Amino acid sequence: MNNKILLCIIALFLPSLSFAEPASSGISSEQLKPLNNVRVSMLRMLRSTDNQYFLDLYAGIWNPHGTLYDESASTAYALKGTQKADQINLLAVSAEGMATPNNETLSGELNANTGIMQANWNTSLGATSLSFEPAFKAADKPVVVFKFYGVDHSQYPAGKALTQVDVIDKKTNKLLQSLTGFTAFANSIGYMDVNFDGYYDVVLSDVSNGKKIEDKRFIYWMFNPKTHQFQRSAQLDALIGFPRLRGDQQQIDFGEGQLYQVKGGLMYLVQ
Repeated sequence: MNNKILLCIIALFLPSLSFAEPASSGISSEQLKPLNNVRVSMLRMLRSTDNQYFLDLYAGIWNPHGTLYDESASTAYALKGTQKADQINLLAVSAEGMATPNNETLSGELNANTGIMQANWNTSLGATSLSFEPAFKAADKPVVVFKFYGVDHSQYPAGKALTQVDVIDKKTNKLLQSLTGFTAFANSIGYMDVNFDGYYDVVLSDVSNGKKIEDKRFIYWMFNPKTHQFQRSAQLDALIGFPRLRGDQQQIDFGEGQLYQVKGGLMYLVQ
């Protein structure tokens, strides 16, 4: 596709940039209570070691799914399936813009800490053994878990709101950071590498000031590898639409003609 780069540039993340400080949510800490069953929707972007396949994979949830791009054949397959512990079994399914399925399956074992996946891709032509690894590598990538806190109130979706996320080192159980100053959808968060730098970022659905989930307003906490802290991005917060990542092309599609190319920590609107 011949894209024309427009004069609309958004800074995603550079250490020299300043970041918006979180505003107060206006909710007292005494009102907070632990929130259980908050789904962490983690998007992994993996590339096969032979550079032929690129895999976008949502795993660690009850309905793992993703897209497998066969770059040599310019073909993409929509995948859905099941996961038990580290074992993932996915079946190609019908989806708009994807290859017509013919009982293709992708089965393998995913190391949740390293992101390395050993898998078999089975098609009508036979089985292919694949080794996947993170498409965007980063040094000292933190391995974390989250604890969630919020409030009950009928004005929010599902009668509650997420107002604090504690970031915990998975190995030491040490509190690394508390994300505050927001009011977000309490049932799920996104955990994905928004700027393709190898570090995962936190994406929350903004329900403050009467916003609804259907408004598609999001809150972005970008991981700064220099400080090892998440920092909120006011520029990304201002965009409307869920960020659909195309890691194989390093593009972010927010919908409604908002397609951005990421280069050097900057987002360029393309058309």
